Amino acid sequence: MRFALASLALALCACDGAAPPPDGGDDSPVLLEVRVARPALDGTPIAVRGLGLDRLGLDARLSIERGGGSLAVLDRVPGSGEEEHVFLLDDLAVAALGPGTHAVDVLAFGNGVASRPFPVTLEIATELPVSLEEAPRGEVHRNDVAVLVGDGILTASEGELTARFVGTFTRDDGGGAGAVDVALRVAPLERVDRSRGVVVLTTDLGGLWPGTFEGTVQLRSRLRSGASSESRAIATSLHFNPPDLYALDPAEATVGQVLRVRGAGFLGGPDRPDEATLIRLEGVFTPADASPESFGPRELVPRYVSGAEVTIVVEPAIRRDQLASELFGHVRGRFVGTATPIAIKGTDELVGASVPFGFVLGPVRQVVFVRFLPGFFSSLTSFGLAQAAAQIALRVQARIQDVYARWNVDIRLDEPDDYVRSAYSLLEIGGPDPNGIGLFGYDNTPGKDIGNLRLFDSIGGTNAQTQSDGYPGYGGVFIESFLYWSERPGLSGERPRGAPDADPLFDEIFDPVRRTPATLAEARGEATGARAEAVARAIDALGSIIGETAAHELGHSFGMAQPYGSPTAYHNDFDGEGCLMDSGGNRPLAERMGLPTASPTTLCYDHPDYMDEILPR
Repeated sequence: MRFALASLALALCACDGAAPPPDGGDDSPVLLEVRVARPALDGTPIAVRGLGLDRLGLDARLSIERGGGSLAVLDRVPGSGEEEHVFLLDDLAVAALGPGTHAVDVLAFGNGVASRPFPVTLEIATELPVSLEEAPRGEVHRNDVAVLVGDGILTASEGELTARFVGTFTRDDGGGAGAVDVALRVAPLERVDRSRGVVVLTTDLGGLWPGTFEGTVQLRSRLRSGASSESRAIATSLHFNPPDLYALDPAEATVGQVLRVRGAGFLGGPDRPDEATLIRLEGVFTPADASPESFGPRELVPRYVSGAEVTIVVEPAIRRDQLASELFGHVRGRFVGTATPIAIKGTDELVGASVPFGFVLGPVRQVVFVRFLPGFFSSLTSFGLAQAAAQIALRVQARIQDVYARWNVDIRLDEPDDYVRSAYSLLEIGGPDPNGIGLFGYDNTPGKDIGNLRLFDSIGGTNAQTQSDGYPGYGGVFIESFLYWSERPGLSGERPRGAPDADPLFDEIFDPVRRTPATLAEARGEATGARAEAVARAIDALGSIIGETAAHELGHSFGMAQPYGSPTAYHNDFDGEGCLMDSGGNRPLAERMGLPTASPTTLCYDHPDYMDEILPR
């Protein structure tokens, strides 16, 4: 889980691209490791790892310094991660340093803060001869990633490096032989390793057919400066095999889930529009509640990832008013049979060996991605808990999961990559109520989804259809509205009509941290005594309130309350003890906080039976 936590801007100034002085605070960014290839050239990446690098912002820069003065300032590569920033050495930096070995300091800066200087030895060069000592050989598949050993391997930002294959390809099936002369792009195996590169053995080496390439390999490089180099040519022999299937991950999945198929010799990709891979299934599918059925043969079109991996989505479909697998036509069951890979290039088609294949179609799972908006982080300041965002988020996740523990509900704080977007819902948690009426939360999805047939609901943002019906358009959870439980909410304007009455319990719990905001150490549980208890109590209480509110909004999304009743009934008709789907005014603060003195939160009336139907484990 990664949170872009807002940091306090310090009054530091960077003039003419120079780095500000380190701020010296406890939360200052700290460089732990600097990795750069030797020698370094114009365009060489410099990778920096450390703590607190997110405080530098998206426009972080790297200063190369010697003797207290800055020799060069480098820009951060867009898309660098929060835990590792990458900067590119440019021609100005190379000229300022000059060829040779240099002991320098580097420091990262941005957003008004800077790290301490970190000592680094840079070896600078303006030329880089390329050499080749070992070339790939032996048994391979199409699109295998093969390793080349030598020296002078380049990254894409430093120039261009290719491997030229010259020779003859002879087909195994007696289809004849043909000349090959092709240059394939080479990339470094590791960013800072000049001695090993990788090349993808594409269909440019003789097409898709099984057969043998006999010939030579030679490396050719061209730097950004225009300087070029060639290695000696090395003889090699490569035998290409037909596509193979190895494994399916996971072997049990639910509708909307992404299956990763491992193998070799897969074809495809956006840069190869005339290539594709199919997987043919044939066997028997046994539904969980019915007799076995013959299945296939049926050919699936997976998404190409690499020569060793393709992905298949268990596409959802509605069958008999239930979510089911479009492929198998049932909600649950087991497939047993064979799978066969098929590689296609243009009008050519190559069928690989069939392998035993089994797959379990599990019960529908509702995956929920909980996204915390910038307003959430800003509003935490009003609770005295700005430094406790990560702890509160974990508490929110745990509370929602506890409420739905009996059912197949999966709460995520990171956006899912194992389900397609049409198979998981989004729940946003922000700060102020953008509807301006003091709501704790609002499900702005259109209509009551009886049967939870929409796995993709988005509780957040604005919904024009909902607004056109006369309802509030903005959805999500709005934590700033919780402050109205206080006698001193500290918010501008009049109390909105949707706000709750003040409850002394709120000030009892939050006054200690509103008066003296929790520090990062206290939020992490590193304090002791009464103060530690007060901070922990406030974190737990706020996380529980948010989690309860989120669980309630999800209940609406699932088709509650009164799932077997009126399609326009969204809450319970009568107030119950701890009932999740009671209207907001009927849920006391102590209940939402999950205090031992209050009724535990539960699904009431026919809600458990309904959830057993739509999301059983």
